[in-house]
Amino acid sequence: MKKTTIVSICAGAAMSVCLALPALAQDAKANDTHLQAAIDVVEQTGNMPEFEKQLELIVKNSKVWLVRQNPNAEKDIYEVVDKIAENYKDDRKNLVASAAVAWARYLKEDELKDVLAFFKTESGQKFATYQPRILGEMLGNIQAYSKETTQRIVAQSIKELNAKGHKFQ
Repeated sequence: MKKTTIVSICAGAAMSVCLALPALAQDAKANDTHLQAAIDVVEQTGNMPEFEKQLELIVKNSKVWLVRQNPNAEKDIYEVVDKIAENYKDDRKNLVASAAVAWARYLKEDELKDVLAFFKTESGQKFATYQPRILGEMLGNIQAYSKETTQRIVAQSIKELNAKGHKFQ
């Protein structure tokens, strides 16, 4: 693939992302104070990935994608991507704003302010701290329940199907 094609694809992808964020924000908010309320909630919950780690992942994915397109340019790709990534090292606010769009899409501004007030309480801070663990445990418990229940249903079904003359072990 020609370098100009790769550059065009990357530029197009970057431009799409840049153009999409404001559109998403417009869909999700009635005004800037609505989105700001959502940003405040995102900041207060502390559930955002660490920006530096997220940027490292983005840079890594960019390199992998480009190297797949042109393995012979790997050295230059790494150098160029690292150089360009420097332009984004202070872009945390845009990551937070993109996450806040989801909050703003589902909650009105006054509701976001109520949520923010909750997260500022001792209980809210505790909830924010433990929420990822709680969700992880919930998911694990649901999977365990599903597995156990599936095994019981299958075992009971096999028993009845064998009684009807079907062969199951």
